[in-house]
Amino acid sequence: MAQITPPVGFNLFVLQGMTGKDLLYIARVTLPMFFLMVAAVLIIYFVPQLVTWLPQQMAP
Repeated sequence: MAQITPPVGFNLFVLQGMTGKDLLYIARVTLPMFFLMVAAVLIIYFVPQLVTWLPQQMAP
């Protein structure tokens, strides 16, 4: 998430250099992906069984 959030979002600067668009525009269009990542982190935090289910199935 830190790669796409200002002020230190390195990927934002790379995209700005590649497209020539304004940094605020690029930050604004990345918001949907940021909110999806926040939702994923919240799901993992509140339902950790989702993450540990597959490793538990692989135990002998």
